Amino acid sequence: MTTWTNVDDLVATLRKRWESGRFLREYAEGLAWAPIELPVKSPSADELLHRFDDVVRWAERFRRDSRTKAGAARFAVEYRNIGGRSLGSNSVPARIRIESFGQLCAMLGTTPELRSLDQIIEQTRSTVPELISWVRAHPLKAIDNGDVWSDLLGVVAWVRGASTEQLYLRQVDVEGVDTKFVDRHRRLLDELLTAVLPEGRIDTHYTAGDFARRYRFRAKPEYTRFRVLGSEPALPETCTELTLRTEELASLELTSRVLFVVENEITYLAFPHVPNALVIFGSGFGLASLRPHPWLAGKEIVYWGDIDTHGFDILNRLRSRFDSVRSILMDEATLLAHRGQWVVEPSPTNRPLPNLTEAEAALYCDLVEDRFGPTIRLEQERVRPSLLERELEPLLA
Repeated sequence: MTTWTNVDDLVATLRKRWESGRFLREYAEGLAWAPIELPVKSPSADELLHRFDDVVRWAERFRRDSRTKAGAARFAVEYRNIGGRSLGSNSVPARIRIESFGQLCAMLGTTPELRSLDQIIEQTRSTVPELISWVRAHPLKAIDNGDVWSDLLGVVAWVRGASTEQLYLRQVDVEGVDTKFVDRHRRLLDELLTAVLPEGRIDTHYTAGDFARRYRFRAKPEYTRFRVLGSEPALPETCTELTLRTEELASLELTSRVLFVVENEITYLAFPHVPNALVIFGSGFGLASLRPHPWLAGKEIVYWGDIDTHGFDILNRLRSRFDSVRSILMDEATLLAHRGQWVVEPSPTNRPLPNLTEAEAALYCDLVEDRFGPTIRLEQERVRPSLLERELEPLLA
């Protein structure tokens, strides 16, 4: 097996350096070119003697590949002499030297990338010149997005000049651009907008994952779906179920004292009559939108979810906002009473949940450690209705 350096080895070394972005950054910044020299491990005199034909073919490859088919230089080859009395003196490659950036591109086949970068720099200079520094620092990322670069610049320029607080993201008015385009490229757009917008235009409480809020667009309204389980003077008597904007619901003076939060829709629809109470469909409420609004002050919040790791995760998050939240039917007794209804939890979590009670934390740990079986789960809708009725008896009394 030969250990001689061949042209492919040298190309691989240069390709790795190219992919770091170093060469293109230096080119974009207008830095003077520094010739590149790479050593070549060549045959010994003994190898020349015993493998003469192989050495000739190896050396010929350097001569042939040092120029393009059109005859343009790709690299220069420096030679050293080896041999002996049997073969005489023979020249073999010992080093290559790349004299210019153009030669490097010819060797790596990256001339199209160079042309693309030139075009991107020109587009950027004429549309959003403040982004030139970003392009120079991230040339490969810019080239990777060259086919949509003009659209990206259009979005950045439009957002920079718009009063986004009055607009939904859907109202970005750039030809050929829609909401899906913004969503697909939100992380790159986040980098570009961060580079050009003043600090006050970005809400740093949000990441690029919530692009609309981060760039102060009007957020899509959150809705609350709920049922009246008893009576609610603030609402028409004929309305037993409503879906309202959460912000509008917060403005109502609801008198119901107990608020149940459940995840399953049928459980929500079948929830029994309870005086002075409401039940919220957690999926529609999103749970994340359950924040300390004034209308929640003094209410008893009761959460009932699946007995699985994610059910306890939701309970933990809910209790991080309302430390008085209590759970029902999420205990070991309920779990063991329904062995025949257990299913498998597809993707359990095992992250720390600091807001659980001692009993809840113990059951969560048992589920994580598969004490009752591999990744078991008791879905809310599989719990017998009689257990819920028994749990509600104190409130009914």
